Amino acid sequence: MTTTCCSTEAEAPVALTVLETEPASGCCGPAEPVEESCCGPAEPVADSCCGAPEPVAVSCCGSEEPAEDAAAVQTGLSLDAALTALGGSVPVSADPTPYLQRNWLAATEAALAEAKPWHSVALREDEAAFLPGFVFDADPLVDADPRTYLGWQPKSGDVACCSVTSCCTDTVGQIEELGTEPFFPALLLGSPLGYRSEAVSNVEDPLLLADLVDRIVPAAIESGVRTIIAPWLPDGPQSEVLALALQAYGGDLAFHGEDNHFQLQHDSYDAFIASLPARKRRRIKEDHDRAVAAGARIERLDGAALTPHIDRIAELTTFNRQKYGGGEDASHIRALLASMVEGGTDVRGYLAFQDDVLVASSVTIREGRRVFVKWAGFDYAQLGERSGLYFELVLDLPLRDAFTEGAHTVVGGPGVDAAKRLRGFRPVTIRSAVLAADPALRPQVSAWHLAYGEDRRKALGAEVDEATTVVGRLRSRLLGGNAGVAYEPITPLQPEGGCCG
Repeated sequence: MTTTCCSTEAEAPVALTVLETEPASGCCGPAEPVEESCCGPAEPVADSCCGAPEPVAVSCCGSEEPAEDAAAVQTGLSLDAALTALGGSVPVSADPTPYLQRNWLAATEAALAEAKPWHSVALREDEAAFLPGFVFDADPLVDADPRTYLGWQPKSGDVACCSVTSCCTDTVGQIEELGTEPFFPALLLGSPLGYRSEAVSNVEDPLLLADLVDRIVPAAIESGVRTIIAPWLPDGPQSEVLALALQAYGGDLAFHGEDNHFQLQHDSYDAFIASLPARKRRRIKEDHDRAVAAGARIERLDGAALTPHIDRIAELTTFNRQKYGGGEDASHIRALLASMVEGGTDVRGYLAFQDDVLVASSVTIREGRRVFVKWAGFDYAQLGERSGLYFELVLDLPLRDAFTEGAHTVVGGPGVDAAKRLRGFRPVTIRSAVLAADPALRPQVSAWHLAYGEDRRKALGAEVDEATTVVGRLRSRLLGGNAGVAYEPITPLQPEGGCCG
């Protein structure tokens, strides 16, 4: 008498037929015969010398959870079509970014005539995800050129934002020999003038974003795209999903740089300053004293009050671009800033005047409970190289206001790392992903991309080792560090303001 979970009736004795088999090779012999029940053939569950098989999660008496339906994905959309599919607006996430909002993306299209929108939407019941993208033909601005992330630089001498690698290497010549056909058209995922490659979703579900990439990659390649790039993947769960999904299609990841984030953990700015060691407090006071000595009148203007100053802000910012590199020009900045002001985005300007002439500016954007430091510019001919206004306008005043207004994070952007780390900003890794449509080209593209990333890592003095590796964990344990990661000193590449923030 035997019983199963599906029946309690007696079973008739079963005659077993012994079959002759070939001797088993290796340590494992033939699997034991498995009794069938009313629930169907059971999976083998016995351990063997070769290891235990995967556990069977559902028994014949249980009920399997129904598989979640794949999302309905639309790709290659214009901004209007994407927003219509989304019900009229971008999905609201826990930590929104201004660079994925309607005003910013519409201004990007207006400012970059060569950028063809290729936005993607995934929908599943009341869940939604949105990933902007733009297709570029040959010779776009250098930040949108996939060859930039392989170590190439154009003969014009233009460099990407916050570039730290030099041109004229063997890699440049090798890439030039290939011409443009293997790389263009190129699909850039994210915001090319926001320097962010990320999606926005109203739910934290990695499968929704995976469904999005599952449609984007084959659709883009089928349409003729030769390279897919996500140049600025910020550290975070959604970016991790995008990275893994692109890897699954044959793309590769490399270090690109470090953002700087400040988490507000004190009741006020004064309480934060008081918590710092005396040496750091003294340095910050010296920076403030230098700003005062510059003799400038500093004002904060918000929203529409910035309109009369937009042209000058754009001009000042390009002075930084000329000094430190970057693909944005004055027309891009004017279009983006004007669009955000007209659209009601929470934009703030910290402006310094000498004799009623605007000589320095810093523009921040608040989205949700995060403040993004976006543009900074200085009249170096008027102020000199080391006026001290950078620290006051870009770091100290935005931090003060963030504490007062209840923000939880200030996103400082790459560049001027030493000054930001002095004030409590922590590094956040940015990675780039490159996927060549031609499988034969992928090994060479991967080698160039990884070498470029390693050059940037060394030049920036960035993270010593990935904490996920054995060596990284051991080194972090020995050297200390934040959250198990050890950091080398940061090379101050841009002492008076970086092109990205």
